[in-house]
Formats: sequence, C-alpha cells, structure tokens
Amino acid sequence: MSVIDEPAEEPDQIRDQLRQLFRYRACLVLGLLLGLLGGGAVFVLSGPTYTATGEVVVQAIGTAPFEGGGVSADKQISMGTERQIAQSASVAVKAAQALGERTAPAALQRDLRVSNPPETQTLVFEYSAGSADRAARLVNAFVQAYLDYRRDTAAQRIDTTVQKLNGELTPLLEQRKALDERLAAAGGGPAHAADQSGRSDLVSAIATLRGRISTLKSLDTTPGDIVRKGDPPAFPSSPGLNVLLLTGAVAGLALGILAAWVRSVLEPRIRSVADVQESLRAPVLGILPRRRSGGGVLEVGGSGRGNRAEAHRTIAFRLVHDRRFAGCGSLLIVSPRDDADAVPVAVNLAGALAEIGADVLLVEANLRTPVLAQRLPLRPSHGRPVPGSWAEGERLTVDAGADGRFALLPGREVPNPARALTSPQFARLLNAAGPDEHVVVVTGPLLAHADGLAVAKQAAGVVVVCDLHEVRRDDLDRVRELITAAGGHILGAVLDKGSRRRVLRPA
Repeated sequence: MSVIDEPAEEPDQIRDQLRQLFRYRACLVLGLLLGLLGGGAVFVLSGPTYTATGEVVVQAIGTAPFEGGGVSADKQISMGTERQIAQSASVAVKAAQALGERTAPAALQRDLRVSNPPETQTLVFEYSAGSADRAARLVNAFVQAYLDYRRDTAAQRIDTTVQKLNGELTPLLEQRKALDERLAAAGGGPAHAADQSGRSDLVSAIATLRGRISTLKSLDTTPGDIVRKGDPPAFPSSPGLNVLLLTGAVAGLALGILAAWVRSVLEPRIRSVADVQESLRAPVLGILPRRRSGGGVLEVGGSGRGNRAEAHRTIAFRLVHDRRFAGCGSLLIVSPRDDADAVPVAVNLAGALAEIGADVLLVEANLRTPVLAQRLPLRPSHGRPVPGSWAEGERLTVDAGADGRFALLPGREVPNPARALTSPQFARLLNAAGPDEHVVVVTGPLLAHADGLAVAKQAAGVVVVCDLHEVRRDDLDRVRELITAAGGHILGAVLDKGSRRRVLRPA
C-alpha cells in the first residue's frame, strides 16, 4: 500500500511520468514494430547502393593571346564554374552518348555528385547506382565527358580566333604582293622610297599576325588529368539491414513515446495517485491490491491475512489514530460510479475497526436494491422485524471471527429513499456515535443518484472509493464539487486495483 500526501520531488515526478508512459505499452510496442517493419521495407524495396569515385585535376588552358591581361594560368580557373560545368546537361549528354545509354540525360544527372575540396584544383566525381560495375562505368563516363567538353570548347575558341586572324592576314598579304609588283616596275625616286617604307610596315604586321596564329596553334589544350579512376566499389554505400533495423527501431520507439505521451495527455482517466489527490484535494489513504476471484466480501477478521486484508487494517488504523482523521465517528463510503464497488471497502473497514476494539455499526444506506444481508456471515437472529422507520429497524450481528464482531443495519426497500436518509431518526443514528464508536455508511454510486449526497452532508467524513484503472478525472472533480456544496468533508480516497487483468496495461 502506498500513501502519498506531500508534493512529489523532482525524481518522483520523473518516475511518475515514466509510469504514465508505460501505462500505454501498446503504443510503445506498436511504434517499435512499425519502425522495424519500416527499416526492413526500406532494405527490401531500395536494395543496395554502390558509389564509385573519380578525381580530376583541372588544368588552365592558356587564353592570354585572345584574352589580354597577363593573368596567370592558375587564376584563370574558377572551380565553382568548373563544378557547374561538370554537372551540366551538356556533359550528361556526352556521357550518355559515350555509353550508348537510352536513359534521359536529366535522369543520369540525379545520381551524380561533384565536389571541390577547398584550396585545390581537383574535382571529385561520385556516382551512385544499383550495381558496382554500373556505378564505375557511369562515373568514368562523366569524368571523360567533362574533359572532352572542356577540350572541345577550348579547341573551338582557338579555331575561331585563328580564323579571325587569318581573315586579317589575307588582305595584308595581297597588299604586300601589290607593293612588290609596283616596286619591281618602278625605277626609283620619291615614290619608290614611300613604297619601300609601306612594305616594311606590312611585313611587320604580317609577321605579328603569323606569330599570334602560330602561338595559338601551339597552345596546350589538355583540360586536366585523371588522378583517380572510378573502380567498382567492393562494398555498398547504402546502410545495411542491421543499420536500417536499428534506425527504424529508434525512430519507431520515438514515435511510440510521442503517441503514448499524447495519449496520456488526452486520457480522461486518472494516471497516478497525484491525479487523484489533485482532483479530490484530499490524500490517498491506501491502495488495495488486486482482488482474488471467488473470494467473499469480508476479508478481515479471523484468518484473514491476505494483502487486501492488511491494507484494510492499515487504512482503519490511520483513520483511528491520525490526528487529522481522529474523532470522525460516522464515515460515508461511496464510489463515483458503478466501476468501483464501495461495499467491500465499507465491510472490511468495519471489520478492521471491530478488530481493534471499537463498536462499529455498518449501515447499508442502499434503499433501492439492498443485498448486503445476503453477502455477509450473520449470527442467527431470533428477533422479529421492528416496525417503524428503517433507521430504527433491527440490527444484525456480523461474525468477523473470534476477535471481531460488528452490527449491521441492513438496507430495506422504502417508497422514498431520500426522505428516509434525511429523516431525524437517521440523523440521530449518525450523531449517536461515541469516542470508541463508529458508524460506517455505504450507499450506491454518488453520481448515479442523490442518496450519497443526502448522507454526505450529515456524516463526519467521506471516503471515496475509486477503481485505479477506470475512474475519470472529471468524475472526481464532480464528486468533490457535489460533496463540498452539500457541506460534506472528504477525508481521502481508497484506490482499488480490482480483479480484472488488462492486456498491455500495468498490473
């Protein structure tokens, strides 16, 4: 049995939150299974992935003859631009043509990654495919296509410039030929000297153009060197089955924890002892262990030595000796709804009080369907039914063993239960208890009809019996509001684990 009166410290709050999550073990198990299935499905559907790698050192092609400025070769390369060129559609088209691939170039580009390590002129090509050989073939095709594209582009630019210079050279050659013919025909004089000077200028210009053409034709158009060829990888780059299962399990467990947390937040039933205390604003007097099936109502007295009997004795001892509860001569034992049975708690509290020497009267204030007289071991009675009001009727003796006996005022069907429970005779019955006398009253569920409220405003204290798994927070809130409004005082709550065992729910 556990009694919690003081606010929980931080470690207790953490333990309480963990208990609340483990109340929904079905969510945790379902999330874990879904994660494992998802990891297995990814492995089966996606299959292994292989990644081949190739590396190219990019070289600058001399462009100074037609792009002035005298910029050094290493500064003529923009590696960001080269990286974009390597991933361009033009390079993809060349790679597809070289392999004879019918796949669209855009589709081939999706699995290509090109990177440039910092402070280097190196491009790293990576290609992922379903087989190691295909990954190697495609990465090599893209490396070669990039180099061919760069070489062809440079050669085209050189050819274009050479054609332009040849176009400038042809008229100069024609002019020189004309001057040579005119000088050969002329005999001298001032005109001859002028032609000689013009011819010298033409020869100089022609030599300059021919030198530029020769320089362009001698340029090295090598775009770069392959420093690492794409070889078929020995192992797949994609995660293996174990990694996928572990990842799926972690993700599924996280999803299950989230679902359990959301379920606990939205759960209308109580989740812990602290919830009961918060709703009733009263302590939990005790938690009754699970009830064995087939047992009788009376568990204390005589040879009653089970866990539930000891729990009832502990609650009774607390009610008698705790200074906050001492002096409460009359107690009302009531449950919010039919999901919790207040009758066994009332009967066993009466038996436990009788064991410690108190005079106890158990009153069955259920005047609609009374059954308690048939469920208890009664001593033979030779009296006759007493006419008059129910509260002044015959009292029976319950045999709770050699050391314990208590009186029972059984319920009786009456035309107007509310009038009987508010009568002066019943009020005198509740107020007649002395220092060592206790009147324990049990009624039907408080939220089912108003009989319990009629008793609550007259009894010295009220004990609320709750099913630990089924009671709802809004029911407890309503019980507290009704009892307080009627002028009653809630002493505390007794939590009963019941007798049913639920699948994937805490015991």
